[in-house]
Amino acid sequence: MASAIKSYAGVDTPAFFIVEKISFEVLPPSTIKSLDIPRKAGAYFINKNLGIRTFSVEFSIKADTAGNVMYYADDLAEWLNYDEPQPLIFRDKPDQTYYAIVSGNSDLTKFSSTGKGKIDFVCLDPHAYGIEKEYSFAPQNTDPIMVTNNGNTPAYPILQMQFTKNLPDFSVMTDNDALIFGDFDATTQTATDLKPLYIDDTGASTSGWTNGVTVDGGVVTGTLTSNGYSFQQGSKDYGTGSNWHGGSLIKSLGKQVQDFVLGVRVGFQSSNINQLGRVEVYLLDINGNKIGKMAIRDGHTIGDYPNFEAWAGAVGNGGTQFINTYGDYKGVFKNFEGIIRIGRDGLKWYCYIAKLDKNNKQIPGTIMRKEYWDRSKKYQDKVAAIQIHIAQNSTYAPVNVMYVSNVRFSEILSAQTNQVDYVFRTNDILTIDCNTNEILKNGEPYYEALDPSSSFLKLDKGVNGISVSDPSIKNGTIKFNERWL
Repeated sequence: MASAIKSYAGVDTPAFFIVEKISFEVLPPSTIKSLDIPRKAGAYFINKNLGIRTFSVEFSIKADTAGNVMYYADDLAEWLNYDEPQPLIFRDKPDQTYYAIVSGNSDLTKFSSTGKGKIDFVCLDPHAYGIEKEYSFAPQNTDPIMVTNNGNTPAYPILQMQFTKNLPDFSVMTDNDALIFGDFDATTQTATDLKPLYIDDTGASTSGWTNGVTVDGGVVTGTLTSNGYSFQQGSKDYGTGSNWHGGSLIKSLGKQVQDFVLGVRVGFQSSNINQLGRVEVYLLDINGNKIGKMAIRDGHTIGDYPNFEAWAGAVGNGGTQFINTYGDYKGVFKNFEGIIRIGRDGLKWYCYIAKLDKNNKQIPGTIMRKEYWDRSKKYQDKVAAIQIHIAQNSTYAPVNVMYVSNVRFSEILSAQTNQVDYVFRTNDILTIDCNTNEILKNGEPYYEALDPSSSFLKLDKGVNGISVSDPSIKNGTIKFNERWL
C-alpha cells in the first residue's frame, strides 16, 4: 500500500515505512496582538500572527526479519536527517508542498520484526505551496495584466522587467498596493541624465579599442580579442615574459571626466590550484598616464585564492592602494563570475566587488565595498580613457578562464536647480521579490529611489490586475507560487 507521505526532501518514502496515523491542525496556531484601552471594554486589535504547523506522524517499520529492523532504522534516519527544512509532499495533496524539518524525539519501539514510533514534521512556514506559475508581462499601455491566484491565501509575486527608455519615475501596482520609484513633478522639474554613459560595451567587438602599450609590473604581449560577448586573450596565447605578460586594450571616453563610476563584469575561474593570472582595469588621463586601477589576481600556486585590489593614483608612482583583500577568507572569490567597480565622487574614491549567481544576483558573503577619502587632493586628475589587461605570470599555467565584458563608464554630475535624475535607464533590469521584499536593479540592491509610502504587492485569492505607470518595458515576467493554509 502506498505511503500517506509521498516524499520528503525530494526522496520517495521508503517501502518499509508505514504511516499509521497523521495528526495536524486544520489551521496553524495563531497569536492575536492587541492593545488595552484604558476605561474601555475589551482591547484594540493590532494583528494576527500565524505560528508553526506540525504534522505528527505515527508509523511502523515492517521488516522481513527481526534483525533488519535496526538496519531499517538507520535508513530511516538518513531519510529524515537534514539541517534545514525540506519539501514534504503528502499523497492526498500531491500538487502542494510543505517545507518541514524533523523536530523533537524520534523514538522507535522494536517488537520482533516490527518497529513503531512517532515523528514530528515541523513547518516553520505553515503554508503549503503550489508549483510556480509564470505570466508574461508585456503591457502595451497602463491597463492591468490579469493574473489568477487559486490558492486560499494571498501570494507574493516576483516581477522582472527590462526598461526600453530612461524614466525619471516609475510605479508598478495592484488595486491595493504600489511600489513607487522617484518623485518627479513634470510641471516644475526637468528630467536630466545626471549619470551620462560614455562607454557601454558588452565585449561584442574590439571596434573602437586600440592596443595598450604599458601595464604595471609586466609587458603587453599577444592580443585581446572578442568572442562576440567578452574580451579575452586570443587563443589563450599570452606570449612570454619573466613577470606578467598578456594583451591590453584602450578605449577613449571622447572627453575628460572628473567624477565617474566604472564597472566591468569579470570571469576569473581556475581549473587547477596552481594556475596564476590577473585581470586589470586602468584609468588613464589625457596623456595616457595611469591615474587609478582595479584588479582581480591570483599569485598563489598552493590554492585558488584570487584577491581584489584598487588604487587611487598610479602604482609605484605615489599612488595609494586602498583595498587589497581576499574577502572574508582566502577562496571567497574563487570561480569568480561577477562585477568589479571603481569610482570617484569629489574627494571620495570607492571600489566594489561581488560575485553573481546564474540569475545575476549578488551572492551573500562575496560582496565588499571600500571608500578612500583623498583629503590632500592628490588624486584628482581627470579620466580620459580606460584600459583593460589580462595576463599570465612568467611560465606558470594561466588561470583557465579570464575575460572582461559589460564595460560601463558613467560620469557623475551634480543636479542643478529643478533637475531630477532618472531612476531607471534604457536596458536596466528591475527585479522585485514581494515575498522577501528584495528589490534589485541589474542584480544589485536598489532602494534609494523607492518612495516610503510604497507597499509590496500581494495577490489576493482570485483574479488580480498588475499595471505599470509606463509600458516602456520588455522581457517582463510575473512569477508566484500559490499558497494554502
